Amino acid sequence: MPTNLNSMTSGEGLNQLAPEDKKFYIRALLERLLPELFLYNDAMKKKLPRNQGRTTNWRKFNSLPAVTTPLTEGKTPDGRDLDVTQIEAILKQYGDYVITTDMLQMTGIDPVVTEASELCGEQAALSVELALAEKLFSGTNVMFAGSKTSRATLVKTDIITGNDVKKLRRQLKKKNARKFSDGYFHAVIDPDMTYDLTNDPAWQDVAKYAKPEQMLKGEIGKMHGFRFMEATAFEPVAGESELQVHRALFYGKNSYGAVDLENGGGKPDIIVKQLGSAGTDDPLNQRGSVGWKLPFTCEILQPDALISFECAVTE
Repeated sequence: MPTNLNSMTSGEGLNQLAPEDKKFYIRALLERLLPELFLYNDAMKKKLPRNQGRTTNWRKFNSLPAVTTPLTEGKTPDGRDLDVTQIEAILKQYGDYVITTDMLQMTGIDPVVTEASELCGEQAALSVELALAEKLFSGTNVMFAGSKTSRATLVKTDIITGNDVKKLRRQLKKKNARKFSDGYFHAVIDPDMTYDLTNDPAWQDVAKYAKPEQMLKGEIGKMHGFRFMEATAFEPVAGESELQVHRALFYGKNSYGAVDLENGGGKPDIIVKQLGSAGTDDPLNQRGSVGWKLPFTCEILQPDALISFECAVTE
């Protein structure tokens, strides 16, 4: 694979691509990107200012303590200063590209650039979701199925149950985690955990919702104060005795933040290199490429409002 295709500046080759075409391909990418981002959808979005360096930050105002002493008549109390916590994250750039050829563009049945743009959107979605998952699973607030206290103590019968879900809700409530505007906490689980939870009589499937039009993207049901979404990107991790440990995330509002990919300057960029845009390195105009890149970062903002849950699953 010629390295010059990756080293060309973004302007080369794009002079042959009309602005309206580029907008179309960006839209095709976004249409595949955004619907797949379950974790991104629930993040506190951070706008990305241009030319302000690679460090971005979230500022949160910490709650004031309760007043336990009544006011003294005629005496002004001391008052309190606002307590602001600033959480910083380093911006990273993600991206990839695919090679197209003259023969593929001439003889292919499908519109190659459009299809490639959509596939790039799917790849970008998976990349962003995995970046979020990696960060969120790195948190220190972890619970285990069956009242176990560590990953090493899990056995194959320690599957997720409705009782575990009630414990997770209790923990978030005790830490004063905020619910989302829909009145629920949210959770993202994998299909194997879904199989186990849907056997619980307390599970309510989305098919039984009174207003199914109000369901979240990817929502599969609700139980004990949580609305559940299902993701396939979470890979199991190794436990003891070859046990495959599955992980899920249970969280409240504003527990983590991410760069705004829609409105905040962090939009993905679609890069189309036309046949022959490599100049003398492609003397017969045989190769082009379709690629994407985007700036992204994420961070845990409220550790107590985010719980990573680990369990075995029914085989």
